[in-house]
Amino acid sequence: MKWVALMSLIVANVVKVPTPVVRTSGGLVRGRLSDNGLFYTYLGIPYGYVGEENRFKAPLPPLKWKGVFEAIEENVRCPQKMLGSVVVGEEDCLRLNVYTPATQPSQPLPVMLYIHGGCFFEGAGTAFLYGGDYFVEHDVVFVGINYRLNVEGFLCLGIEEAPGNAGLKDQVAALRWVRDNIKAFGGDPGSVTLFGESAGAVSSSYLISSPAARGLFHKVILQSGSSLAPWGMQQDPIKTASNIAKEFGYTTVDPRELYDILSRRTPEELILAVRNPQHKNYITAETLLAPCIEKPIPGVEPVVAEHPVDVIASGNYTKVPMIIGYNDNEGIYFVAKDYGTTVEEVNPSDLLSPDLEFPGDESRNTTAEMLQKHYFSSKRDDLIMGVVELYSDLHFKFPSVVESELYLRTSPGPIYFYQFQYSGYINLPKQVSRFGARRGASHADELFYMFKPASFPLPQRYLETHMIQRMVTLWTNFAKYSDPTPQRSRLLPVRWRPGREGQAGQAGSPSALVIDRALSTAPMWDERAVRLWNQTYAKYRRRSFGHYGLVRDARALSCR
Repeated sequence: MKWVALMSLIVANVVKVPTPVVRTSGGLVRGRLSDNGLFYTYLGIPYGYVGEENRFKAPLPPLKWKGVFEAIEENVRCPQKMLGSVVVGEEDCLRLNVYTPATQPSQPLPVMLYIHGGCFFEGAGTAFLYGGDYFVEHDVVFVGINYRLNVEGFLCLGIEEAPGNAGLKDQVAALRWVRDNIKAFGGDPGSVTLFGESAGAVSSSYLISSPAARGLFHKVILQSGSSLAPWGMQQDPIKTASNIAKEFGYTTVDPRELYDILSRRTPEELILAVRNPQHKNYITAETLLAPCIEKPIPGVEPVVAEHPVDVIASGNYTKVPMIIGYNDNEGIYFVAKDYGTTVEEVNPSDLLSPDLEFPGDESRNTTAEMLQKHYFSSKRDDLIMGVVELYSDLHFKFPSVVESELYLRTSPGPIYFYQFQYSGYINLPKQVSRFGARRGASHADELFYMFKPASFPLPQRYLETHMIQRMVTLWTNFAKYSDPTPQRSRLLPVRWRPGREGQAGQAGSPSALVIDRALSTAPMWDERAVRLWNQTYAKYRRRSFGHYGLVRDARALSCR
């Protein structure tokens, strides 16, 4: 038997061994056996269809195919900009990947569906970065999905032709595909863990609040993202569309005129028309394509019909076990894009986000003075790390804190909190940002301890097998048992308890697992920073959201 296993492994590495054929709602599919012979991959399976008739609308069911669909396309992605002004990707991009163990399970396995990040204008749910090898080796079925990005995914005009949130509607369609088809791949449609990072976490946060996604998932992991983040919602979607139309020589705010202008442009033209000034990239971009609150339209199913604050505060959302967390130095990756690695002078007023509205210069200047004192005091020499801290708090930590507080008030289920602080050999975003000598973890650093990218070999990962094993075990335990540490072990020597049950040590802050070289527990958030942003948002949070209504209870946006 050992010789048989060895020969199978040799053959698998030389010849791509096909998988058994699986029947899906679209037709028959066949994938490949992994190189190590442990799991099957089915790559690039269509889960939805987009044509001219629904270009900015919800996807239709995938077109059925004849014969066997060879699910071996590794890097299908939706149109996006890469390497400066080069646009790559294809319009027929609503594909997903399924990883499933090669051995027949005795019963259906838990499913983990991952939504990729990329600020809603880049990224793909493919093995290029998000190979699901480590997850499936822990006896779960892993699914990675693509969804429409940029203007194609988030043009929000409030009319039937472009109601908004097409990208989120793609995600709902993918979840429905999993519900209807995953059993054929050995997965349990009654045990689906939805998880995502950055824009993927923002998306998952919206799906928690959305009736359209109700019943399609049973646990959630939010990594470094919240639907309450300043960059997580279009504040004025008509203005956004109008700014893009100006690049083609038109000035209008009429939704139908905007649709007529933009629908005649190719995806490449639309992507290249999104421009931002210096020091405005990604989460600080001025022309932000992101989810919106949809206007009621007869016959159109919305994904975001109300502001998520109102939905969560009312308790009318999908209540499931959750993991919520962030990295300690989230801002590194974005500050490096905006400023590089050093800065000599900082004007805090320039760093305020578009979801804040000030009645005049005096209130804006007073707020800037508060930020100056907190983040850029005269005693602080390292200004760039002050910018990192401000970015981290404003765009990631504070929104997650507010969302977490609302869940703690309204959900009876367990909520586990974490802070990822580990700095190891594969903290790639921090290293690429040239902050490699800094302590802690940048935005997205944890992902390389969870996924196996097919795009580069990462030989240094062999020095991080312990942390990879730890991270993947925590996440898959949660998917299996709704508890990331059902028992202590050498790998997981600390019991990770839900936030309510921990001893936080700070009034109002729940206990979190600190993921570092050693595991420990600590308060989830810094009370001083939360107090500062509570004060600011209680006074100046933007009340209107274009033509999509008002936030009814501004008090719900403040923590205890």
